Amino acid sequence: MTRVKAALSNVRARSLAMVATVLLAPWPASAQPQDLTLGASDWAIWGAAYRHQRDTAVPGHGIVVPQPDAYPKVAWSSGATMPIPSAIAAGEQVTAVFWARAARPILMTIALQGGAPGYTRFGSADLRLTSRWQSVSVRGTAPPTFAANSQSLSVPLGETGAAVELGPVAFLRGTPSKAAVARAFAAFRPSEVATDIRIVSEPGVTLAGTLHLPVGTGHAPYPLAIVLQGHGPNGRGGYTEIIRRLTAHGIAALEYDKRGIGQSTGIFQEDVERLTADARAAVATMRRNPAIDGRRIALVGHSQGGVIAPAVAAADPTIAAVVTLAGSVGDGLPYLRQAMLSQMRAAGRPQAVAEPAADAALALLQARVDRKDAATIAQRRAEVIARFEAAGFPRPLAEGALARIDTEEVWRADKLRSASDLKALQMPVLAVFAEKDPLVVASIEAADARKALAANPQASVVVLGGLSHWFQEGAVTGGEEEVAKLGPNAGSPRLVALVGDWLDRVLGEKPQVAATAPPR
Repeated sequence: MTRVKAALSNVRARSLAMVATVLLAPWPASAQPQDLTLGASDWAIWGAAYRHQRDTAVPGHGIVVPQPDAYPKVAWSSGATMPIPSAIAAGEQVTAVFWARAARPILMTIALQGGAPGYTRFGSADLRLTSRWQSVSVRGTAPPTFAANSQSLSVPLGETGAAVELGPVAFLRGTPSKAAVARAFAAFRPSEVATDIRIVSEPGVTLAGTLHLPVGTGHAPYPLAIVLQGHGPNGRGGYTEIIRRLTAHGIAALEYDKRGIGQSTGIFQEDVERLTADARAAVATMRRNPAIDGRRIALVGHSQGGVIAPAVAAADPTIAAVVTLAGSVGDGLPYLRQAMLSQMRAAGRPQAVAEPAADAALALLQARVDRKDAATIAQRRAEVIARFEAAGFPRPLAEGALARIDTEEVWRADKLRSASDLKALQMPVLAVFAEKDPLVVASIEAADARKALAANPQASVVVLGGLSHWFQEGAVTGGEEEVAKLGPNAGSPRLVALVGDWLDRVLGEKPQVAATAPPR
């Protein structure tokens, strides 16, 4: 029943995505590096505004500066985290060493810990920060074996009342000597420099973004990948592994907070048309940036972003390339009906009872689109509950399904044209999907995906075996309950290599004819 409930709750969260027929073997767990030094742009900041700066006093010269709360709250009302990039064996020690300073002397307790819901610590240290840069450390011993990226260095900032500046972090095995720490930072050569960007989309809507420019690889103007996030109130920071791979190979990357989220202004709303307008504004802003080659801009969209990327590119043929990660293929309400059928069949409901339930939901949504009277809407809503009950859902689950289906966000699904947008694309397209994806059933959608891209000789479609909608290694059921245990979103080394290698090829050569942006 948990799976049934999850399937119904995901009908609203699905964005139109794509599937394929090539299965790749799982990536070996030993592929993660043993020790690694990460730059300041890899810090994830929550609960506070922040900016990126340069400071030659720290290794790599990059720092991030979270803004202090004018009215300090509890310690974890804001903070910074850095995922530990390697797996840690049971009984093994790991030491995190990082650069930090504060606007005035402060005391804080930092930790090595897991994520939600427990945030279980396996190491902590009390620190005194001053206005001078210093390298500080915390050490912990893993009780069980920890997967790569499942644990983090965590720094609470909510009670500081002062600006705290953070620099690079070295993760080292055991108890490293001062000489080993010095060598780690001396050898640190960041692949990028992070720059704060502001994107004006509509009156009252300014998007806060981070532009990651390569360092030591390639030269300006750089090709660029704009990362478009999935469904939900998402800010920057969800695609670290992909961005790190791109900048290491000379490709810049842009990520931004959705409107109304993080440091972006406006009101957050799951309106694909408005979010598409924001993505178009990001493209236009980057084409005016002298560090970016406006002829070599690719869009990389995950889930909902996998709908937005083709929509932007279909209206702008000068986009150089499109990558969709778990974004489905379909047009309007008929596609939504098919999505609900797929979810119910995946949850074990036979076709004979699943179809009437999906048809009832479709009739309700069509009535909403047609602006039918209140009596008609009430009748359609009652029919949805009755059909879901007939399909074997208890009354509370049937009512929950109705609450998730009958929303303004879902009504707008009649405007989605993902299949048509993909069909219109003539530039290189890479569509990547996951075998264990609980939101997009690859075996059902593969035919529509191939059909949409059949006329594009530059299109490639791949399904990665053993991964879920969030492209993390180690998925068993593919359900959302596994996400917190499996490392970063889109962190599978197979996915990162696939997307990185493909973008290397398609963005590596400048077009012979300079492209110009179409009128907006």
